[in-house]
Amino acid sequence: MHKLLIVDDERNIRLGIQAMISRAFPETFEFLLASNGLEALELLNSNDIDILLTDIKMPEMDGIQLVQSIQNLAYKPTVLIISGYDDFQYAKEAIKFRVKDYLLKPINRNELKQTLERVLLEAEVEQNTKKAANEYCSNQLNYIFIHPKIREEEVNKIVTNLQLDAFMDGYYVGAMKFHESSEEENVAYVEDMIAKYCSGSEYFCFRDKDGNVIILTCEEQLFHTLKSHMKSKRSSLGISVRHTHLEHIKTAYEQAVFALKNYFLYPEKPLIHFSHVNKSKITDHDIPVDNLKKIFHMIGTNREQEIKTCLLEVLNLEEITHQGIEYMELLSRSINTIILDAAYHRLGEDSVEILKRYDKVGYIYHFKSFYDYFYALEEMIFLLHEYQKQLKSVYSEQKYMEMAIKYIHDNYNQDINLAVVSNYVSLNYSYFSHMFKEYTGHSFVDYLKKVRIEQAKTLLTSPELKIYEVSSLVGYKNPKQFTRVFREFVGIAPKEYQEKLLSD
Repeated sequence: MHKLLIVDDERNIRLGIQAMISRAFPETFEFLLASNGLEALELLNSNDIDILLTDIKMPEMDGIQLVQSIQNLAYKPTVLIISGYDDFQYAKEAIKFRVKDYLLKPINRNELKQTLERVLLEAEVEQNTKKAANEYCSNQLNYIFIHPKIREEEVNKIVTNLQLDAFMDGYYVGAMKFHESSEEENVAYVEDMIAKYCSGSEYFCFRDKDGNVIILTCEEQLFHTLKSHMKSKRSSLGISVRHTHLEHIKTAYEQAVFALKNYFLYPEKPLIHFSHVNKSKITDHDIPVDNLKKIFHMIGTNREQEIKTCLLEVLNLEEITHQGIEYMELLSRSINTIILDAAYHRLGEDSVEILKRYDKVGYIYHFKSFYDYFYALEEMIFLLHEYQKQLKSVYSEQKYMEMAIKYIHDNYNQDINLAVVSNYVSLNYSYFSHMFKEYTGHSFVDYLKKVRIEQAKTLLTSPELKIYEVSSLVGYKNPKQFTRVFREFVGIAPKEYQEKLLSD
């Protein structure tokens, strides 16, 4: 919807023009009304007016004075003059200030409709042309930025073709990251803020491949003004040094992005200048690899406090800020490789649920600050730690149970009980009893009975063996007890079971 301001000192004329336009263009315009140039100027200063319809002869400030005043506005409306005076002098003054059309009173309905249709069409064409030109310029600059080995001659050819003449005498590049809003709305928001608070500044604004808002401007002050008025939206801004040759625009962009990365270490700074950040080169030899390996090897042990202490030594913010953001990036990659990736390979696919967090923890710029990253990484490491301990416990329990079951199968014919077997595997009596039932689904006594009766069923297939002999061979000294237990499990007495087998 377009904003249209009607200025006339006669109320009925203002309302009449509004009614004519509303009927001809339903739901197209949002109307604002003023009775003279001063009132209109106040509205123009506080609103982005698209079209201005103004009378010439008005008290306090006439239409020509109003049109002259709006030349200083950052957002200039399309101006249509309305007058009852067919005076060529007024027309000449209007033309000087690029007034779109000059309409005489009384207003002709069709003429007004045709004029507004032409204004809207021209605005749409201009907007589409500007949008296409901006998209082309953005694509060309992004091509320069992402091309790894682009030659300076090719850069010069591209920027010359883009006709960035306004920046020929010197420029800065800024890279802005918004931490909460969507990427789509960020460029429009920045452009609105620049238009509102940095009127008259030359700039070009677009989005790079990472979703950062890139600002090309001649004035460094624009960045400071912009950030001072953007407190409602959490964002970080990196600024390049001043460059005087457009073929160096890739370097300027890289400086701005590098400066922007430092928000991770300095989240309290509203903007970060490339000239103020640590740019020392870091190698793998600077990384505390031994401490990282130590943390990895302690995962799953009973050394929680040592893990915490070692992690604090590795992620020492004072040391990291001294070394710079490139050190932090390399340190993070080493943590991923030595601790997180290695833990995944050691634990296997069963650990996938925990390691889903890796997608976030594995990239430091998913976090608003160093401390957010630190706490997330610490939580991740201790989840791995607990998971590894649980796995060790499960494997340990399985080993004990396998030992116990083998012992039972090897010694079922002996006088064994729960105490004997728990001592054999060196576990507490009560703990072993609970663990055994969890593992086998049976109490120790029932499991031993089951093993003995299965062995008895095998022995009873031999006609030479007497019932009392089978009873003794499977660990029952009392044949009556054996018979009772056999009947309990099989449903019939052992003698009957043997006779049935031999008769089949």
